[in-house]
Amino acid sequence: MPVSLLECHDSTAGAGRSAIGFRRDQGDRENEGDRAPGGALPDVVERDDILAGLNRLLADATRGKGQLAVVDGPLGSGKSRLVHEFLESLEPGGARVLRATASLREHLLPFGVVTQLFHGMTIPPPSRDRVRALLASAVAHTVIDGRLAEGGWETQVVDVFQKLTMELAHLAETTPLVICVDNAHYLDPPSLHFLAGLVPWLHSARILVLLTDDHTLRWPRSPLLAGLLSQSPNAHRIAVRPLSRSGVDALAVRLLGPHTASPRLTAELHRISGGNPLAVQALIIDQQAGGACYPEGYGRALLELVAHSRPSMLSVVRALAVLGGAAPVADVARLARVDATVTGWALHALVSAGLLTEGQAFRHPVAATAVLDDMPADRRAALHRAAAELLHEAGAPALTVAGQLLSAGDPGVDCATEVLITASDEALATGDVSTALRCLDLAQHTRADDPTAARIRARLSRLEWQLKPQVAVRHLHPQLRDFTAGHLDRREVSELVLGLAEAGALDELTALLDALRTRAHRGAGSGTEDIRPLTNWAAMAYPLHTGLRKLAHSVAAATPEAAPCHDPWLPSAVTLAEDLTRGRDEQLTHRAELLLRTFHLDHGSLWNAESGALALRALLYAGRLEEVLAWCEKLETAAAAHQAVAWQGRFLAIRAEAHLRQGHLISAHDLAARAMALVPPKGWGVGLAGVLGCAILAATRSGRLEQAEKYVAQPIPEQALHSRHGAHYLHARGHYRLATHHPQAALADFLACGRFAETWQPPGADVVPWRTSAAEAWLAQDDQDQAKRLVREQMARLLPGPSRARGLSLRTLAAVSRVTRRPQLLTEAVDMLKDSGDDYELARALIDLSIAFKDTGDQRNARRVAHRAWHLAKQTGAEHLCREAALDPIDPEAAMSADQRQDGLSALTTQERRIALLAAKGYTNREIAAKLYITASTVEQHLTRVFRKVNVKRRQDLPHFL
Repeated sequence: MPVSLLECHDSTAGAGRSAIGFRRDQGDRENEGDRAPGGALPDVVERDDILAGLNRLLADATRGKGQLAVVDGPLGSGKSRLVHEFLESLEPGGARVLRATASLREHLLPFGVVTQLFHGMTIPPPSRDRVRALLASAVAHTVIDGRLAEGGWETQVVDVFQKLTMELAHLAETTPLVICVDNAHYLDPPSLHFLAGLVPWLHSARILVLLTDDHTLRWPRSPLLAGLLSQSPNAHRIAVRPLSRSGVDALAVRLLGPHTASPRLTAELHRISGGNPLAVQALIIDQQAGGACYPEGYGRALLELVAHSRPSMLSVVRALAVLGGAAPVADVARLARVDATVTGWALHALVSAGLLTEGQAFRHPVAATAVLDDMPADRRAALHRAAAELLHEAGAPALTVAGQLLSAGDPGVDCATEVLITASDEALATGDVSTALRCLDLAQHTRADDPTAARIRARLSRLEWQLKPQVAVRHLHPQLRDFTAGHLDRREVSELVLGLAEAGALDELTALLDALRTRAHRGAGSGTEDIRPLTNWAAMAYPLHTGLRKLAHSVAAATPEAAPCHDPWLPSAVTLAEDLTRGRDEQLTHRAELLLRTFHLDHGSLWNAESGALALRALLYAGRLEEVLAWCEKLETAAAAHQAVAWQGRFLAIRAEAHLRQGHLISAHDLAARAMALVPPKGWGVGLAGVLGCAILAATRSGRLEQAEKYVAQPIPEQALHSRHGAHYLHARGHYRLATHHPQAALADFLACGRFAETWQPPGADVVPWRTSAAEAWLAQDDQDQAKRLVREQMARLLPGPSRARGLSLRTLAAVSRVTRRPQLLTEAVDMLKDSGDDYELARALIDLSIAFKDTGDQRNARRVAHRAWHLAKQTGAEHLCREAALDPIDPEAAMSADQRQDGLSALTTQERRIALLAAKGYTNREIAAKLYITASTVEQHLTRVFRKVNVKRRQDLPHFL
């Protein structure tokens, strides 16, 4: 005869605990309402009426009218804790308690719960021996090899169960008996039959049968357990529901204190937890710990509850997390590989517990994250791949399917290639650039044919040049192979040209363009119409590269065929670049304005940002600095929103240059530094020379030579000095060398700038004023003849009319002219620089004018001009120019406290401030009136009020306060 379960349970010898001890340990952990994460016991709130009702039922049972109470509540509702509180409140000796816990892991273990009930020491010895003998007999007749016999076992135990019931009735005659079974929804069949047979005896027994149940977890449905409540008029179903908002308030106040548990916090606790007591407490635990993990407690609570439920529920929750919540039940069932009916049951159980919303979605994203993080990595990836296939078959958007593939981390499904390519387009259409990039990056690892792989690479390269330019160069050589194999279309070829030029790969660029020319000559591939813009642009991007210039000339000599352009932005970029180098000012500004009015960031073209940047530089060189600043700020914001850091850095660099041309040195330096921090040096390519040049010149002019030295020491690509950025860099480095007393090295840099001008057409096309700068270098070496020669050459090249370039030339010319002529030349220079908006060069000209007045004996004007120069230099951030002014700019009578100055400035109206700024720059009342379209007398009246408000007596004191 097989060993009985009773004997197994009673055995205490051997290597470990008894089976009953093990079962109770498991049951305690599966008692989902008893413990929250961390092991703390939750406080009981909103349960007083239930406790009072149980006490009344016990009182009825004590009077000989037995009762059945089924405490029914969903996962985590605290029903087990509630029953525990009730039993703990019983007076010692007032009732005999038999307790058992049904377990999911042992719900098929025959007689498991009955054995627990009768195993305890509560039953006195004589009855205990009889009970155990009866149980041993039942087990011996119905259990074979630890399993219940198939069919007919019910008749074998009827007599035994009746005798056990009579034993219980006899025990209750002396002391009321409480039979408590926790988790009755996991009752093994024989134990359930025993309890069903006990119910009819209750009407005359002093017995209270107390069960905890979750009808949502009973699957498959058990008619016998469901019918217990209908067998007796003394049967009661007591519903335990999730906490209300006021219940959450009470629990939060009790555990957090009234000051911490604000109405806003408790409302959020209730919203996230759905009133589930276990989830509420987990959230509160996070709050008590400082809120570092809040609201991750909700996810932890859901995981703990589901883990102790049926395995099918865990599968359903994982499928729901993968699909994103609120997915159709059929999809969840298919992905979880669980019957649709069972899936519906599991979702209903979670909704009843408050763990899901009525729409069967997670109450907070952290729950899905917690569920997914809890899965083994390979199982999680497989589930995401299965979800991708399911969604693709159901016709879901490509972006939705791609999301599953991205989560899986590999494209191991047949549809992956086209799905990922289409999804990248969909992501770009919604502005989600990073997702588009991730889709293409993953698409690289699919089993695609060569043309498709080339298409993926081209698209990935295009986005990386915008988002991660420092890594985009990795695609250049593979794309060159794609070009040779004939897998690139015309747009992709043009962008490869741009990429090679940005990276400074001049040999590869020249070879590519030469190959395009050969194809055009043979009539294969792209037409001449496509080649000429590319060769022209490349030659203008590298003015000092002889090979590119010759190639452009030979292509231009051919007669182009009429063919549509393959990129809408490419013609604009080429035309603007050509106008910049040819000095076509009127055409240039007109085209630039026209382009910027209709400009928008287009991730589908790399020529988009190039044309926008060239348009901004066109306005920059035309002196339209305020327009440039406004456009740059707008485009920077757009680029940041599109996550296009390369474009954002480019627009930042142009804005820095605009501030530099205005003489705002601190702003120029800070913006250039921001641009270089945003994009790593490798990501700038040859463009690093341009932004470094701006930073070097701004640091040098503001007297921060140590900072400028660090920029000069930073390596740049060798090819950058041959690019259009080279002139800016060499000009800036020359001024640094001049400031650090190396005039010969400075002269070499300035003369090298002149080589760029030799490749461009006169007049007025110089990007940097290299002749006036070289003249300063000659003057530093006491060679006035060479300086005079260069200045005269510069004057001869200038277009008629006042300009910034003419102002710079006049200032330098004054340095090589007679002392008596200098005041006149410098006065003209001041007037022109004043109108150009370059405050730094204006301050330098004013200092020279002050010295000129002093040299001619006009001390009054010398001091007046020096005073004005000091304030202007202070505004620009050029402290060393303040020292060059060599005068104390502030009269004691004009001194005032910082608070008084601030009060005076804040009191100025917009018009008063505008007039004061113009007056501070040296404009006369008549000139101010002409600029603002008001009368001279009105200007005088405004200035009178300004003087009074800021407490000064003359206009020369205004710069200090403005």
